[in-house]
Amino acid sequence: MRFVLCTHTKPHLGTRRLFFDDLAEDLRAQGIVAHLDRWDDLADYDVAIFKAGDLATRRARHVNPRIKVGIVHPGDTSPALERETRQSDFIISGSLEERDYYLKVQKNIFILPHIERPPVAVKVHAPTQNVVLGYHGNKHHLEQFSPHLTGALNALGRKRPIRLNAVYNIRDLGMWRTGRPGIPVHDVQWSYETVRGELLGCDIGLVPSLTPRRVSSRMGPSRIRRFDRVRFGRSPSDYRLRFKNTSNAGRAFLFMQLGIPVVGDMTPELCQALQHGRTGFIAYSEAGWFDAIEKLIESADLRRSIAVNAMQLLDTLFDRGECVRELIGGVRRLLASR
Repeated sequence: MRFVLCTHTKPHLGTRRLFFDDLAEDLRAQGIVAHLDRWDDLADYDVAIFKAGDLATRRARHVNPRIKVGIVHPGDTSPALERETRQSDFIISGSLEERDYYLKVQKNIFILPHIERPPVAVKVHAPTQNVVLGYHGNKHHLEQFSPHLTGALNALGRKRPIRLNAVYNIRDLGMWRTGRPGIPVHDVQWSYETVRGELLGCDIGLVPSLTPRRVSSRMGPSRIRRFDRVRFGRSPSDYRLRFKNTSNAGRAFLFMQLGIPVVGDMTPELCQALQHGRTGFIAYSEAGWFDAIEKLIESADLRRSIAVNAMQLLDTLFDRGECVRELIGGVRRLLASR
């Protein structure tokens, strides 16, 4: 079985690193022939993997009608992306959320968690009066601090000295403004080579993931009054969460690999990875974020035990090698059905 993995995705992006470069290496470790970016040799392979935005499926099948095509990070935001997704033989998805969404168009979906290569060092937790909170990722998720996490950090900052190290792409996206809390914030330019070292200076990881609901006050109460409470049991105090179908636990996984306890939002995959109080903490409300962060601030022992449990969980529930083996087995079955 011969794989070729081709994409025009920029080299510095996580999709390129995790789903092409690292996946090719993972496949080779399982005894599979896997080559990168051999766009002109597609006739020589059994399986091709592209990113949806590469729009390469038709070309691959023209060159090699028997080839099986897998799509990384499917899409349906344009007719071209939707055609690419529907025409695939299988999808490689980064999360439960994405898998659930695209089951409507493709039954062969394999989850590959956003797990980075193992770090060379882990955090050593000790009592400290100056706790450092950490964030890494896209500026978009920093803006999701507002309103609940921002309020919690402001309240905590009035009680004790805390600061936030925010690692993101300042050069291309600009400085973070929306939702920025009143505590001291150290803005750090993201790079793959330095991000682990920057995060090891943090005591607690923050992973907001919910997309704010921009609903006007005029619409909100009117909708609540129209709830059919008898039929659906709805209440004005019900949670109404919104998350992208591309949500994933990748930002939490890196903190967990580094031995840094995480507080994260109530998205499905974060709820699976952050077993509340054991491998991390889940929060939504301002009070929830405040409570979880305060517990971790006050106890180095708790930070240490959460970190140990989280690393053990990664070795079992989120074993990347096992996921790659499942992918290989699934693709073998697809090839056998040709």
